[in-house]
Amino acid sequence: VVAAVLSAAVTAYSSYAQGQAASQAARYNARVAEQQAESARQAAAADAETRRRQLDRVLGAQRARYGASGVIPSEGSPLLVMMESEEEAALDVARVRHGGAAAAHGLGLESSILRRQGAQARRQGYLSGTSALLTGVSTAAVAGAGYRSSTPRSPTVPPYRGGYD
Repeated sequence: VVAAVLSAAVTAYSSYAQGQAASQAARYNARVAEQQAESARQAAAADAETRRRQLDRVLGAQRARYGASGVIPSEGSPLLVMMESEEEAALDVARVRHGGAAAAHGLGLESSILRRQGAQARRQGYLSGTSALLTGVSTAAVAGAGYRSSTPRSPTVPPYRGGYD
């Protein structure tokens, strides 16, 4: 009886501890995913700024070439080329920002899923531990009470003696 109760207690604690460990691991992984999301946002912002500066230099060089050749960049075809270049530059920077935002969003979702998994693991540990404890206590109670089955025993058949009696 004592052994059954102790076994149930050990199993219950083991289930509880396993749930807690899984929950802690999930929380840690969620924090890592959040940090990665923030890093992705910062990297995208830095990349977008770098790209913007590169494009500003290209557009400045384009204006300088127009000015050096005597073309007036504020009218006609040169103006259209400059406007198109500006538009492409803005789209390029927006693509870089969007890529970083998408990566950060994905990592944020991963973090959320990991947190839910951790909470579920913790609940599962509680439930498994409680179930093990109740099963063990029930088994011990049955053994301690000398429980007899209420099902009637089948009549025993005498051993075969090799002939007719």
